Amino acid sequence: MTQFWMGIIVILGGACFWLWNENTTLKENNVKLESAVQMQEETIGTLQNDFALQTEQMNVLTKQSQEAQKEMNRYLDIFKRHNLTKLATAKPGLIETRANKATKEVFDGIEKITVDIDDLDDGLAVHPVPNKNIRG
Repeated sequence: MTQFWMGIIVILGGACFWLWNENTTLKENNVKLESAVQMQEETIGTLQNDFALQTEQMNVLTKQSQEAQKEMNRYLDIFKRHNLTKLATAKPGLIETRANKATKEVFDGIEKITVDIDDLDDGLAVHPVPNKNIRG
């Protein structure tokens, strides 16, 4: 009978030791998961901020594009109403200076827009893409 109770005690002691080890492992895994969740929440927050910034910048660019389209339509209307070839032949100095000035303004505008576009990604958090083998 004592052997029976000794066997029960040994089995219960082994079970308690196994449960204690499992509990320790589960606690360690829980800490790891909590840190992973926190990192994912931070990443989501960063992505949301980046998305909001990009949306705001896209709205600004859309408005600028609409303004440029209106300006282009205004210039095209001027070209439709006037025969510039005839005017340039009659008064070359008048057309040349105005054309050069307008061309410079257009190029300056393009340069300003490209600087604005280049500045759009400033302040965004870029996350590296893992290197994957494309051949499978």
